[in-house]
Amino acid sequence: MGFASIGRGIFGGKVFGKKNIAGAAPQSRGSFRSRSDGNALDRLIADCEQMFASKGQSTYRRSPADFAWEFIRDMAPEERGELLVAVTREENGLALPVRDRTPREQVIAKVRDDVLRYDVEVKAEDLGGLLSFLTGIKEFRNASYYDDKFAKMLGLINSAIKQGAYLSSGDCEDIAAMAAEIRERDRYYSKSDKKKMLGRAEKLEKLAGVEVSATELLMQRCEGAENEWEFSDGERPNAQFWADLLAETAVTLDEIRRETKGSKKPDWGKNAAAFAEHWPACGEVQPDFAKWKASGQPVAALKEHNGKRNGWAKPAAYRDLPDAIDGAVAYSRYHWGKDQIPGLDVLADLENPAWTALVEQLITQRRSPRATKAWNKETLGLAEAVGLEEVEERVHAWLELFHTPALGREGYTKVCNGERFVRAIEELEKTHPEWPQEHADDIPALGRAIGIVVASGDGQASGLSFVLRPSLVRLDDHSYKGNTFTTGVLDMPNPSYKAANGASHYGGLGGWLRLSVENEDFLRGVIWLTALLPDRARAIESLEKTALGAGTYISFGDDGMRSKVIANAAIATLIGMGGDDIGHSVLRLSSKIEHRSVQAPLVKHLNDSRSSGSTQ
Repeated sequence: MGFASIGRGIFGGKVFGKKNIAGAAPQSRGSFRSRSDGNALDRLIADCEQMFASKGQSTYRRSPADFAWEFIRDMAPEERGELLVAVTREENGLALPVRDRTPREQVIAKVRDDVLRYDVEVKAEDLGGLLSFLTGIKEFRNASYYDDKFAKMLGLINSAIKQGAYLSSGDCEDIAAMAAEIRERDRYYSKSDKKKMLGRAEKLEKLAGVEVSATELLMQRCEGAENEWEFSDGERPNAQFWADLLAETAVTLDEIRRETKGSKKPDWGKNAAAFAEHWPACGEVQPDFAKWKASGQPVAALKEHNGKRNGWAKPAAYRDLPDAIDGAVAYSRYHWGKDQIPGLDVLADLENPAWTALVEQLITQRRSPRATKAWNKETLGLAEAVGLEEVEERVHAWLELFHTPALGREGYTKVCNGERFVRAIEELEKTHPEWPQEHADDIPALGRAIGIVVASGDGQASGLSFVLRPSLVRLDDHSYKGNTFTTGVLDMPNPSYKAANGASHYGGLGGWLRLSVENEDFLRGVIWLTALLPDRARAIESLEKTALGAGTYISFGDDGMRSKVIANAAIATLIGMGGDDIGHSVLRLSSKIEHRSVQAPLVKHLNDSRSSGSTQ
């Protein structure tokens, strides 16, 4: 057999899929079809089985279903519509088993996956099957990657309606229930996925003739977003003692690290007498020469990384930790990632109908960084009904919950240190409650004793808290591909939290600060309102802080910022206010906002201002 014959046998009469071989007609798959037997699904299954029996053993296909996509591709749009409806009439057509599928179920699965990838035409009488397909397949409810197929399904349903079909009240109830289920789902892979799914719910509600009013949205979101892991706002009288002790311990660990670097052998490590003289005991903390010799001199945990990853901690950073507590406490109060509105009682008096109307106006579904003139006019009228002075005070007090203390890289680093220090104090006072009174006057001596015990690998074995560990000497900024979103996080233990049922909770301050899609919608409305209030200077300052807080990176990835949506909205609103008095705020933001696309309008405004100034 020649090469051309091999090509013809494999490629159906074409050499490498390009040119027909002279005298050979391309093989037609239509010869397998029996148009008069059964519905479109029965015919497809028969074609697949016949093709598999004919060619399955000589190809990579392992079942008749592997041929389904080719037949679906070659169908007319009307036949694909018939096929889609036929699937809904199968007993398990919309809820296929995950495993051990029959050959028929395997073909049905291929139809569900592939039929909407091609043109489909339907008739008015197909509406019932289309609705069953839409509401019966779970991916339309929970898979954002089904967006194209979802759009195709809505198009087919509208086509059937234009041809004379209509939705019954039961159909509308089913569609509305599907939309409600999508809205109530609380777990999504990412914020962008949630936005897609909420957009899907809005389209379903529009199809069903259901309008979710602002009043209903407010009722759903007014239960509060208080954080169950909120830090106590009470006094911590021993905070400075623990900060100084951590600083002295870090100083000692750094001293040990330097004196044992490379092949160095310090004089105090040569014999027990020299060791005891150099490292005296302090209270219950007893350095042990034998344990030092048995360790790696020092323990490996003190030598690893060698500071090249993040750098070494400065003692002053530990001594300043008490100043970081207030910020951590403030940001632990609310969980901005929930669908509830944080601190709504600070913003509004919902027993006042005028306030309720204004808050409902702020719950907007518009996906835009700027308000329209009509929205501004209506909102300003509602604010005047309440009283502009009262609205201004409450709006700024509520925004402070979001942006105070100021974040940015430096501010967020300080807040992270505050979170770790709050938890470190709790652990230290539980393990060593008597130390603040017993060692108030000998903190350096205690720090030295702790440092050598920890460097000997005997910390927890000697009864010391796990907070006192060799890594105190290093920084702990998370790094990915050479990038970090903090600069100077101290290597105290990362806090862990327990849920009410005792299960571990892997969230933390970063998760509490991240905005949910629902709170992005609401906060955007408050930002627009802020620019309408009388005190212009206060509005500019508040918008600057809000943009900085929203534009702060709290992790890596596409959702790494606290909220890109709010950062864009605050910057657009600030620039939209115009005037020379926004220049300083724009300049400061341009140097602190790290995301290039968010920073771009700021840089453009500065360049435009410089150009217009030079031409005047």
